[in-house]
Amino acid sequence: MKSRMTFSKTLCLTSVLFASVLLPFGTLAHAQEAATAPTANAVPLRVGFARTDVTPTVGSNIPGGFAKNPSTGVHDPLWVEAAFFSNGTVSLALVGVDLIVIPNDMAQEARKQAEARCGIPASNILIGASHTHNGGPVESSWDGEKDTAYLALAAERIADAIVKASEAAVEARMGCGLGQEGGVGYNRRFRMRDGTIRTHPGKMNPDIVAPAGPIDPDVAVIAAEDMQGKLLGCVVNFALHGTTLGGNQISADWPFYLRQTIRGGVGSDIGVVFLNGACGDVTQVDNLNPRPGEFGEVWARRVGMSVGAVALNVLAKAEFTADAPLAITTETLALPIRDLADSDEELVKREAPGIGLGSNDEVFLKEAALVRAMKAKSPTVNVEVQAMRIGSTGIVGNPAELFCELGLDIKRGSPWKPTMVVELANGHCGYVATSEAYLGGGYEVRTARSSFLAPGTGEQIANTSARLLCQLAEK
Repeated sequence: MKSRMTFSKTLCLTSVLFASVLLPFGTLAHAQEAATAPTANAVPLRVGFARTDVTPTVGSNIPGGFAKNPSTGVHDPLWVEAAFFSNGTVSLALVGVDLIVIPNDMAQEARKQAEARCGIPASNILIGASHTHNGGPVESSWDGEKDTAYLALAAERIADAIVKASEAAVEARMGCGLGQEGGVGYNRRFRMRDGTIRTHPGKMNPDIVAPAGPIDPDVAVIAAEDMQGKLLGCVVNFALHGTTLGGNQISADWPFYLRQTIRGGVGSDIGVVFLNGACGDVTQVDNLNPRPGEFGEVWARRVGMSVGAVALNVLAKAEFTADAPLAITTETLALPIRDLADSDEELVKREAPGIGLGSNDEVFLKEAALVRAMKAKSPTVNVEVQAMRIGSTGIVGNPAELFCELGLDIKRGSPWKPTMVVELANGHCGYVATSEAYLGGGYEVRTARSSFLAPGTGEQIANTSARLLCQLAEK
């Protein structure tokens, strides 16, 4: 649409222009770039996978809801899954963690420990949350509080997985591919007859006009095999909330069944790193279908098996090569906290959606005061955008719970196929929506510790992501 930046391959030719456009938001650049090209004396590509258990004790609070939710048992363990890549010049790590978010301090501590123990630069590590809503107590939001002891344990286990993956690395070949699964995810925001936008307005609500955003069906896969053709592991990227299981059992949610499906399909206990895509407004609930709500173990299995089956198909057709250059570049943006009106009461009244998810004004009045205190300490938040190249795959991470349309914009502007957009990576800066979404309203854009950045920051992140991916193509 006219009010938003149009993305195309021409971004690769206009990175200087993008840089000048971004300056008003206070870009803090600290790019570190490296690329390799195969030569006769090049060190062979080495790849390793490893996992560590990060399951919290029973009784720990499960974050993701408005009320406290102490766990009563373990449905399935929570895992840190790490993939390590090195060509003797550049070393990278992709890490998927079964948590709702990756807090900034925890990410930095895990990276620091990994660098100290195995030499990989901290800035070359991407740590992404699966966004399970049945995970461990890593954030303070709504009525729940983070557990600092668990945060320290999680940071140590993340570093452990990276170190073990580096120790397990062997000479390898890389393959990649792209499939699609368009039948398990649905945009949860809707245009209503009164002109507003509501989140989860209720199944078959007669006032629904149409979905207010897209989904992203891409299932992107990177895979590695050893020189004898034995599959070592894979990295899977798909955009969908981890909200299928529900209840009070600790669980990775549907990614548990994704990993189970892939390992069962290949007949081997390979590494499976899951990195969630831009799913800030995408869940498994189909509000335009009269069937009962899409929750519980049956739906978790349905989603995980469906995405896993597509990933298996991509793996079956992958062509592997030892020629897989590695590169990375990062940039930190100083993004503004939004206007908070003259008072918390005025802000809550202005943003109240009336119906649907997020319509409890009392909860948001408390959150508004906490965000106002955040802004008093600093009017901006540092947001790291990290872009990587592994062979012909582009990967770009950011700490936002990013709206799907912004993720699609990044892909349209990327020279890489596939392109993996990874949200909730290396930190957490809340929901980040399109500029239009802030005007329309709904749960995701209500001010809280889960949503506080200003309109326009989503496009800022998307522009920077596409620009960095294009820069990697020039190396």
